[in-house]
Amino acid sequence: MGKVSIGVNMEFVRHADKPFEWGAEKAAELGYEYIEPWVHWGRELMSEGGYYQTVSMLDDPLRIRRTCERVGVKLSALSAHCPLCKPDVSVNYLKQAIRFAAECGAPVVNTDEGPKPPWTTVEEDHVLMRYTLREAASVAEPRGVLIGLEPHQQYSKTPAG
Repeated sequence: MGKVSIGVNMEFVRHADKPFEWGAEKAAELGYEYIEPWVHWGRELMSEGGYYQTVSMLDDPLRIRRTCERVGVKLSALSAHCPLCKPDVSVNYLKQAIRFAAECGAPVVNTDEGPKPPWTTVEEDHVLMRYTLREAASVAEPRGVLIGLEPHQQYSKTPAG
């Protein structure tokens, strides 16, 4: 029989005005075995200043790995949500998140289809999402990183899709 482990998305500390390291320590203190950090592109003032728990993918991925080792938690995934229906945004974002995940030790990069562009049809959205995921998979597969699709938006949040 498989083993189920309990983890927490780092969103649980988003209102604490504290950095990633504080959130990882708090998760360990609360007894969580796994955490799912948020990553973002570029520089974000509140995160850089230590007032928010997201981590820039321009930062050193070993920052996450070392913190997890120090506080005794493991990575379940990275939260790298982006609009899969918009490949101009998502392809490079997901590829970078996958490379970052491989280096920091996260086995999965989570995303969702994101909001539907108002100018596309359902059929076009599925072509765009398939393109984005295939491009991302070309980077994920050789690194052994999985892509997780969370059910948040118009096509995945209900069984009818």
